[in-house]
Amino acid sequence: MWDAVDDAPPDARLLGRLREGDLEAGDLLFRRHAGPLRRIAACWVDQPAEREDLVAEAFTRVLAAVRDGGGPRDELRPYLVVTMRHVAAQWSRHRLRVQPHAVVPATEDVEGADGPALQASTDQLVRSAFHTLPVRWRAVLWSTVAEGRTPAELAPVLGVSPNGVAALAHRARAGLRQAYLQAQAHGETERRACPSRVVDSLL
Repeated sequence: MWDAVDDAPPDARLLGRLREGDLEAGDLLFRRHAGPLRRIAACWVDQPAEREDLVAEAFTRVLAAVRDGGGPRDELRPYLVVTMRHVAAQWSRHRLRVQPHAVVPATEDVEGADGPALQASTDQLVRSAFHTLPVRWRAVLWSTVAEGRTPAELAPVLGVSPNGVAALAHRARAGLRQAYLQAQAHGETERRACPSRVVDSLL
């Protein structure tokens, strides 16, 4: 039997509750299996952020099948592992089709005598932060912010559902925000300017 979370019921009972519409059962299943699945995901993707994405997408697909009356009825993890393997292979094929641009969108002019210097400083911080992100995060940020593409348009390109694209974009924005703050903290403290409009839209 798979490891339990606290005194939670076994998978079979939680899956039954999930089929009946109990969303808390899905949360308990995620907490039970997410940790081991992150370790397994390292077989297919290198970066921790991509492992999180892979685990999240596998859960999304399998639990959606369960809510629709299909999927596993006893032990959940084998289904999740197989799904992760299929998703990782799918992403690998799609990765060759996703080519993020080398730069983020240009920021608008900043008024004042120091405008160009502040703008250049901010641009550099955003570029530095952007390029530390995983490829899939860069791709979804560029496509949604710079190109204005919708989750429905990106779903077939990225190999996930529209809801998966929205969740990926949310994680990517949070990752960019954190990377920007780290880049800012390591930059020149006297040049800490407020982000421009495009930075705001990304963050």
